[in-house]
Amino acid sequence: MVSRASSSGASDKHPKYFIFSAIALGLVGIWHFCMKSPPPPLPPSQPPLMSLEQMGHLVSVKVKYANVIAFTKKITQDIPWTQWELRFGGTKVLLVARGDCLVGTDFRLAKYQEVNQELRSAVLVLPKPQAISARVNHDPQDKGGSYFYEVTGTGIEPIIPGSANRTKALDAALGIAQQDIARVCGSPEVLATARKNTEATLLPAFSATGWKVNVRWEQ
Repeated sequence: MVSRASSSGASDKHPKYFIFSAIALGLVGIWHFCMKSPPPPLPPSQPPLMSLEQMGHLVSVKVKYANVIAFTKKITQDIPWTQWELRFGGTKVLLVARGDCLVGTDFRLAKYQEVNQELRSAVLVLPKPQAISARVNHDPQDKGGSYFYEVTGTGIEPIIPGSANRTKALDAALGIAQQDIARVCGSPEVLATARKNTEATLLPAFSATGWKVNVRWEQ
């Protein structure tokens, strides 16, 4: 009789143990599910052409340059302790300068503002257009390059040994032409054309994707 009671008591403990274990595992699962952090929200959609910076510079204007540069490199000698100088002559240069320059916008500095997802509208802020390259064309004359129409010496210049003064005159004329090309490329008229051409390129692309984007230029 004792052995029966012992056997019956041992068999009653196992079901209780399994029920308690199942409840504990269920509570752990519920706690793990509740405490698990929710997935991060998806980033909001942005207007198309989001990677404008990957486009680098957008060239919108190419300027053809032609001008006549007149320059004289004088041969002088200062008079000590005075503001006067003696002039012995010089080298006169007449340069027919030809070249070109490219004007564009640096899209690496572009940024979106006032983005409205519901209205699908935004403002695109662009930096001021600038000259990307400006060069004097050094090709042969028959291929459209620059050339010296006249190089003459005055005073004692023709009888001075060597050509140092003449070389300086030629280099100075080319330098003036280079600066003049850069000046033309930065003129208000050229920059206005660059802005207009840039907008004419970008805005239809935005409209085709259903976005209304206004361009705002930095000063």
